Amino acid sequence: MGLRLLRDTVIFLAVGIVFMLILLLPREMEIEHQGGLVFTAGYPFTLELYKGNIDAFIDYVKEEKGFGTTAAGTPLTKHVQRYILRSLKIVLPAFFIAMTVGTTIGVLLFTIRNKKRGRILTFLAEMFASIPDFFLFIAIQYLIILAIHRGFPPFELYSSDQWYSFIIPCLSLTLFPLFHMVRLTVTTMNNEAGEDYVQTAQSKGMSKWRVIGHVFANSWVTIVNQAQMVMLYILSSLPIIEKLANYHGAGYLLLESILNNDNVLALLFFLPLLLLMYVVVIISQLVRGRLLEKDVNET
Repeated sequence: MGLRLLRDTVIFLAVGIVFMLILLLPREMEIEHQGGLVFTAGYPFTLELYKGNIDAFIDYVKEEKGFGTTAAGTPLTKHVQRYILRSLKIVLPAFFIAMTVGTTIGVLLFTIRNKKRGRILTFLAEMFASIPDFFLFIAIQYLIILAIHRGFPPFELYSSDQWYSFIIPCLSLTLFPLFHMVRLTVTTMNNEAGEDYVQTAQSKGMSKWRVIGHVFANSWVTIVNQAQMVMLYILSSLPIIEKLANYHGAGYLLLESILNNDNVLALLFFLPLLLLMYVVVIISQLVRGRLLEKDVNET
Protein backbone atom coordinates (compact mmCIF):
# COMPACT_ATOMS: atom_id res chain seq x y z
CA MET A 1 0.00 0.00 0.00
CA GLY A 2 2.82 2.38 0.87
CA LEU A 3 4.48 1.87 -2.51
CA ARG A 4 1.17 2.44 -4.29
CA LEU A 5 0.61 5.73 -2.44
CA LEU A 6 4.16 6.82 -3.22
CA ARG A 7 3.63 5.92 -6.89
CA ASP A 8 0.38 7.91 -7.05
CA THR A 9 2.05 10.91 -5.39
CA VAL A 10 4.91 10.86 -7.88
CA ILE A 11 2.45 10.55 -10.79
CA PHE A 12 0.43 13.57 -9.65
CA LEU A 13 3.58 15.64 -9.11
CA ALA A 14 4.66 14.69 -12.62
CA VAL A 15 1.23 15.69 -14.01
CA GLY A 16 1.52 19.11 -12.35
CA ILE A 17 5.03 19.64 -13.75
CA VAL A 18 4.04 18.51 -17.25
CA PHE A 19 1.00 20.81 -17.23
CA MET A 20 3.18 23.74 -16.21
CA LEU A 21 5.69 22.95 -18.96
CA ILE A 22 2.89 22.78 -21.52
CA LEU A 23 1.56 26.13 -20.32
CA LEU A 24 4.96 27.72 -20.88
CA LEU A 25 5.21 26.59 -24.50
CA PRO A 26 5.53 29.61 -26.83
CA ARG A 27 2.01 30.51 -27.97
CA GLU A 28 2.40 34.10 -29.14
CA MET A 29 1.29 34.73 -32.71
CA GLU A 30 3.73 36.44 -35.06
CA ILE A 31 2.38 38.27 -38.13
CA GLU A 32 4.70 39.03 -41.03
CA HIS A 33 4.03 41.43 -43.88
CA GLN A 34 4.91 39.70 -47.15
CA GLY A 35 4.23 42.74 -49.31
CA GLY A 36 1.14 44.47 -50.60
CA LEU A 37 -1.92 43.13 -48.80
CA VAL A 38 -0.36 39.76 -48.05
CA PHE A 39 0.28 38.84 -44.42
CA THR A 40 1.23 35.52 -42.86
CA ALA A 41 0.61 34.43 -39.29
CA GLY A 42 2.32 31.68 -37.37
CA TYR A 43 3.26 30.38 -33.94
CA PRO A 44 7.04 29.99 -34.02
CA PHE A 45 8.71 27.56 -31.63
CA THR A 46 12.37 27.52 -30.69
CA LEU A 47 14.15 26.22 -27.63
CA GLU A 48 15.36 29.76 -26.96
CA LEU A 49 11.77 31.07 -26.83
CA TYR A 50 10.73 28.16 -24.61
CA LYS A 51 13.65 28.69 -22.24
CA GLY A 52 12.84 32.41 -22.17
CA ASN A 53 9.25 31.68 -21.08
CA ILE A 54 10.45 29.34 -18.30
CA ASP A 55 13.01 31.89 -17.08
CA ALA A 56 10.42 34.67 -17.17
CA PHE A 57 8.00 32.56 -15.10
CA ILE A 58 10.66 31.74 -12.50
CA ASP A 59 11.73 35.40 -12.31
CA TYR A 60 8.10 36.46 -11.85
CA VAL A 61 7.57 34.07 -8.95
CA LYS A 62 10.83 35.22 -7.33
CA GLU A 63 10.02 38.90 -7.79
CA GLU A 64 6.46 38.58 -6.50
CA LYS A 65 7.51 36.13 -3.77
CA GLY A 66 4.58 33.99 -4.81
CA PHE A 67 1.92 34.18 -7.47
CA GLY A 68 1.38 37.94 -7.26
CA THR A 69 -1.76 40.05 -6.93
CA THR A 70 -4.62 41.31 -9.07
CA ALA A 71 -4.79 44.89 -10.38
CA ALA A 72 -6.80 45.77 -7.25
CA GLY A 73 -4.07 44.39 -4.98
CA THR A 74 -5.87 41.17 -3.98
CA PRO A 75 -3.54 38.15 -3.73
CA LEU A 76 -4.17 35.85 -6.68
CA THR A 77 -4.49 32.85 -4.37
CA LYS A 78 -7.38 34.56 -2.57
CA HIS A 79 -8.89 35.68 -5.89
CA VAL A 80 -8.86 32.11 -7.22
CA GLN A 81 -10.37 30.68 -4.02
CA ARG A 82 -13.75 32.27 -4.77
CA TYR A 83 -14.04 30.47 -8.11
CA ILE A 84 -12.75 27.17 -6.76
CA LEU A 85 -15.49 27.18 -4.13
CA ARG A 86 -18.03 28.02 -6.81
CA SER A 87 -16.96 24.98 -8.85
CA LEU A 88 -16.99 22.71 -5.79
CA LYS A 89 -20.72 23.47 -5.49
CA ILE A 90 -21.27 21.45 -8.66
CA VAL A 91 -18.34 18.99 -8.52
CA LEU A 92 -18.88 17.51 -5.06
CA PRO A 93 -22.67 16.97 -5.33
CA ALA A 94 -22.20 15.45 -8.80
CA PHE A 95 -19.56 13.06 -7.43
CA PHE A 96 -21.52 11.89 -4.39
CA ILE A 97 -24.82 11.57 -6.28
CA ALA A 98 -23.16 9.56 -9.06
CA MET A 99 -21.46 7.22 -6.60
CA THR A 100 -24.36 6.66 -4.18
CA VAL A 101 -27.45 6.93 -6.38
CA GLY A 102 -25.77 5.22 -9.33
CA THR A 103 -24.68 2.28 -7.17
CA THR A 104 -28.11 2.01 -5.52
CA ILE A 105 -29.93 1.98 -8.85
CA GLY A 106 -27.42 -0.60 -10.10
CA VAL A 107 -28.19 -2.91 -7.18
CA LEU A 108 -31.94 -2.54 -7.77
CA LEU A 109 -31.51 -3.25 -11.48
CA PHE A 110 -29.47 -6.35 -10.60
CA THR A 111 -32.40 -7.73 -8.60
CA ILE A 112 -34.72 -7.50 -11.65
CA ARG A 113 -32.09 -8.13 -14.34
CA ASN A 114 -33.88 -11.23 -15.66
CA LYS A 115 -37.27 -9.52 -15.94
CA LYS A 116 -38.45 -7.57 -18.96
CA ARG A 117 -38.47 -4.20 -17.23
CA GLY A 118 -35.01 -4.91 -15.83
CA ARG A 119 -33.62 -5.55 -19.31
CA ILE A 120 -35.28 -2.38 -20.62
CA LEU A 121 -33.91 -0.24 -17.78
CA THR A 122 -30.45 -1.75 -18.19
CA PHE A 123 -30.54 -0.92 -21.91
CA LEU A 124 -31.56 2.68 -21.13
CA ALA A 125 -28.74 3.01 -18.60
CA GLU A 126 -26.22 1.78 -21.15
CA MET A 127 -27.63 4.14 -23.78
CA PHE A 128 -27.41 7.21 -21.54
CA ALA A 129 -23.91 6.19 -20.46
CA SER A 130 -22.81 6.48 -24.10
CA ILE A 131 -24.14 10.03 -24.65
CA PRO A 132 -21.61 12.88 -24.17
CA ASP A 133 -22.41 15.15 -21.25
CA PHE A 134 -22.23 18.34 -23.31
CA PHE A 135 -25.00 16.94 -25.56
CA LEU A 136 -27.11 16.18 -22.48
CA PHE A 137 -26.46 19.71 -21.22
CA ILE A 138 -27.55 21.27 -24.52
CA ALA A 139 -30.65 19.04 -24.57
CA ILE A 140 -31.55 20.12 -21.01
CA GLN A 141 -31.10 23.79 -21.94
CA TYR A 142 -33.27 23.35 -25.03
CA LEU A 143 -36.06 21.67 -23.05
CA ILE A 144 -35.96 24.42 -20.43
CA ILE A 145 -36.16 27.13 -23.12
CA LEU A 146 -39.18 25.36 -24.64
CA ALA A 147 -40.79 25.12 -21.20
CA ILE A 148 -40.24 28.85 -20.58
CA HIS A 149 -41.85 29.67 -23.95
CA ARG A 150 -44.85 27.56 -22.93
CA GLY A 151 -45.39 29.40 -19.66
CA PHE A 152 -42.84 28.00 -17.23
CA PRO A 153 -41.60 30.76 -14.87
CA PRO A 154 -38.53 32.38 -16.50
CA PHE A 155 -35.14 32.41 -14.79
CA GLU A 156 -31.52 33.16 -15.69
CA LEU A 157 -30.27 30.14 -17.61
CA TYR A 158 -26.74 31.40 -18.34
CA SER A 159 -25.42 32.81 -15.10
CA SER A 160 -23.37 32.08 -12.01
CA ASP A 161 -24.76 34.84 -9.81
CA GLN A 162 -28.08 33.33 -8.75
CA TRP A 163 -28.46 30.82 -5.91
CA TYR A 164 -29.81 28.23 -8.34
CA SER A 165 -27.16 28.75 -11.05
CA PHE A 166 -25.24 25.61 -10.04
CA ILE A 167 -28.18 23.21 -10.43
CA ILE A 168 -28.21 22.67 -14.21
CA PRO A 169 -24.39 22.36 -14.57
CA CYS A 170 -24.39 19.98 -11.60
CA LEU A 171 -27.18 17.88 -13.14
CA SER A 172 -25.34 17.74 -16.47
CA LEU A 173 -22.10 16.64 -14.80
CA THR A 174 -23.96 14.01 -12.78
CA LEU A 175 -25.82 12.13 -15.52
CA PHE A 176 -23.00 10.40 -17.39
CA PRO A 177 -21.04 9.15 -14.32
CA LEU A 178 -24.33 8.15 -12.66
CA PHE A 179 -25.31 5.90 -15.56
CA HIS A 180 -21.73 4.66 -15.72
CA MET A 181 -21.99 3.55 -12.08
CA VAL A 182 -25.36 1.92 -12.77
CA ARG A 183 -23.91 -0.10 -15.64
CA LEU A 184 -20.73 -0.98 -13.75
CA THR A 185 -22.62 -2.10 -10.62
CA VAL A 186 -24.93 -4.36 -12.62
CA THR A 187 -22.03 -5.84 -14.61
CA THR A 188 -19.85 -6.40 -11.55
CA MET A 189 -22.62 -8.05 -9.56
CA ASN A 190 -23.59 -10.18 -12.56
CA ASN A 191 -20.03 -11.46 -12.79
CA GLU A 192 -19.94 -12.13 -9.05
CA ALA A 193 -23.29 -13.94 -9.19
CA GLY A 194 -21.73 -16.58 -11.39
CA GLU A 195 -19.31 -17.71 -8.67
CA ASP A 196 -19.73 -21.14 -7.10
CA TYR A 197 -20.44 -19.85 -3.59
CA VAL A 198 -23.53 -18.02 -4.86
CA GLN A 199 -24.91 -21.19 -6.43
CA THR A 200 -24.17 -23.09 -3.22
CA ALA A 201 -25.90 -20.46 -1.07
CA GLN A 202 -28.99 -20.53 -3.28
CA SER A 203 -29.13 -24.32 -3.26
CA LYS A 204 -29.06 -24.30 0.56
CA GLY A 205 -32.12 -22.06 0.67
CA MET A 206 -30.51 -18.75 1.59
CA SER A 207 -32.93 -15.88 1.03
CA LYS A 208 -32.66 -13.77 -2.12
CA TRP A 209 -31.71 -10.57 -0.32
CA ARG A 210 -29.02 -12.27 1.78
CA VAL A 211 -27.47 -13.64 -1.40
CA ILE A 212 -27.63 -10.18 -2.99
CA GLY A 213 -26.00 -8.73 0.13
CA HIS A 214 -23.08 -11.16 -0.17
CA VAL A 215 -22.75 -10.49 -3.91
CA PHE A 216 -22.73 -6.73 -3.32
CA ALA A 217 -20.19 -7.00 -0.49
CA ASN A 218 -17.82 -8.96 -2.74
CA SER A 219 -18.35 -6.43 -5.56
CA TRP A 220 -17.70 -3.44 -3.30
CA VAL A 221 -13.94 -3.28 -3.97
CA THR A 222 -14.49 -2.86 -7.71
CA ILE A 223 -17.24 -0.28 -7.15
CA VAL A 224 -15.13 1.80 -4.74
CA ASN A 225 -12.23 1.68 -7.17
CA GLN A 226 -14.40 3.54 -9.70
CA ALA A 227 -14.45 6.67 -7.50
CA GLN A 228 -11.29 7.97 -9.13
CA MET A 229 -12.71 7.39 -12.62
CA VAL A 230 -15.92 9.22 -11.70
CA MET A 231 -14.02 12.22 -10.34
CA LEU A 232 -11.67 12.22 -13.34
CA TYR A 233 -14.62 12.33 -15.70
CA ILE A 234 -16.34 15.13 -13.75
CA LEU A 235 -13.20 17.29 -13.62
CA SER A 236 -12.36 16.71 -17.28
CA SER A 237 -15.90 17.75 -18.28
CA LEU A 238 -16.03 20.71 -15.89
CA PRO A 239 -14.47 23.39 -18.18
CA ILE A 240 -16.74 22.73 -21.18
CA ILE A 241 -19.91 22.50 -19.05
CA GLU A 242 -19.09 25.74 -17.21
CA LYS A 243 -18.31 27.39 -20.54
CA LEU A 244 -21.63 26.31 -22.07
CA ALA A 245 -23.50 27.47 -18.95
CA ASN A 246 -21.54 30.74 -18.66
CA TYR A 247 -20.91 29.59 -15.09
CA HIS A 248 -17.85 31.48 -13.90
CA GLY A 249 -16.13 28.77 -11.92
CA ALA A 250 -12.62 27.34 -11.89
CA GLY A 251 -13.14 25.32 -15.08
CA TYR A 252 -14.47 28.30 -17.04
CA LEU A 253 -11.67 30.59 -15.91
CA LEU A 254 -9.04 27.89 -16.48
CA LEU A 255 -10.04 27.88 -20.15
CA GLU A 256 -10.07 31.67 -20.28
CA SER A 257 -6.64 31.90 -18.65
CA ILE A 258 -5.14 29.44 -21.14
CA LEU A 259 -6.68 31.28 -24.11
CA ASN A 260 -5.42 34.61 -22.76
CA ASN A 261 -1.90 33.23 -22.16
CA ASP A 262 -2.21 34.01 -18.45
CA ASN A 263 0.01 31.16 -17.26
CA VAL A 264 -0.01 32.07 -13.57
CA LEU A 265 -3.80 32.14 -13.30
CA ALA A 266 -4.13 28.95 -15.36
CA LEU A 267 -1.75 27.17 -12.99
CA LEU A 268 -3.60 28.46 -9.94
CA PHE A 269 -6.94 27.20 -11.28
CA PHE A 270 -5.47 23.84 -12.31
CA LEU A 271 -3.60 22.91 -9.12
CA PRO A 272 -6.64 22.78 -6.76
CA LEU A 273 -8.51 20.57 -9.24
CA LEU A 274 -5.46 18.31 -9.47
CA LEU A 275 -5.27 18.22 -5.67
CA LEU A 276 -8.94 17.23 -5.45
CA MET A 277 -8.31 14.39 -7.91
CA TYR A 278 -5.30 13.30 -5.84
CA VAL A 279 -7.33 13.24 -2.61
CA VAL A 280 -10.04 11.08 -4.21
CA VAL A 281 -7.43 8.64 -5.59
CA ILE A 282 -5.70 8.33 -2.20
CA ILE A 283 -8.95 7.85 -0.28
CA SER A 284 -10.23 5.24 -2.75
CA GLN A 285 -6.92 3.37 -2.56
CA LEU A 286 -7.01 3.41 1.25
CA VAL A 287 -10.61 2.17 1.35
CA ARG A 288 -9.82 -0.49 -1.25
CA GLY A 289 -6.81 -1.62 0.79
CA ARG A 290 -8.86 -1.89 3.97
CA LEU A 291 -11.57 -3.89 2.18
CA LEU A 292 -9.03 -6.29 0.68
CA GLU A 293 -7.33 -6.66 4.06
CA LYS A 294 -10.69 -7.43 5.66
CA ASP A 295 -11.43 -10.08 3.03
CA VAL A 296 -8.03 -11.73 3.60
CA ASN A 297 -8.55 -11.81 7.38
CA GLU A 298 -12.02 -13.31 7.00
CA THR A 299 -10.73 -16.08 4.74
